[in-house]
Amino acid sequence: MKTLEPLNVARLSNLEFGQHTKSIHKNISVLGGAESIITDSVLISYLANIDSNITIYDKAIKQIAKSDETVKIEASDKLRDTSVTAAIRYLSVFELSDVEAEQLAFASLDTLFSVYKGIQNWNYEEETNGIDNLTTDLTGTKYKPHVDTIGLTRYVTRIKLANDAFKLVFEKRTQEVSSKEVYDVKAIRNELKTIYTDAVDYILSMAKAKNTDEYNQTLNVVNTVRKYYSDTLAKRKSGKNGDEVTPIPPII
Repeated sequence: MKTLEPLNVARLSNLEFGQHTKSIHKNISVLGGAESIITDSVLISYLANIDSNITIYDKAIKQIAKSDETVKIEASDKLRDTSVTAAIRYLSVFELSDVEAEQLAFASLDTLFSVYKGIQNWNYEEETNGIDNLTTDLTGTKYKPHVDTIGLTRYVTRIKLANDAFKLVFEKRTQEVSSKEVYDVKAIRNELKTIYTDAVDYILSMAKAKNTDEYNQTLNVVNTVRKYYSDTLAKRKSGKNGDEVTPIPPII
């Protein structure tokens, strides 16, 4: 049975994700040599879309690599993402509480957090404003009693302090020509990831449905690259938050 090689793409660094996507695009594009075996107009469109977005993504990555301020911004953003995730995980414990007041608190706060679902992946400005609104709600008259009931206060404080720290670092960023690309690095990656995911899902479905060389060989390329990154990630030890890890070399 045809399947996709499992890979946690979210664990790839920005540089690694770009390399991973380029490797798949490059190796599919050269299938069959000068006489490409790719004739499916939908797949050709996916490849063209990936190619154009990789160009934009590369510009953002180059900007990150040369800007000390951007490194600080990314590190600070990661800390506030973690603070939000910690609060959500803590809240989830109370879903199974046998105390009525805690059950009510969970239901109310869970509804609020759902409004900000995936906020860790929003672009910088959206996330900053979103966290400001979230913490304002959590400390307001409607939700603060629920926050107090389950002891969420220290997590709310952690989120606010992390967001304030991010804003301070971001305001000190260097004013570079391509700062907009740095600013939107999350959005750019998310856009490329969406196109990439749609493309590999399409390749898998067509390989199952058609079972022709065009799709089978394309799926083989996808799985070869995904397996390389998956195996390398599995060997990489998890470091402490903020620790640098050796980037995965591009696949040959």
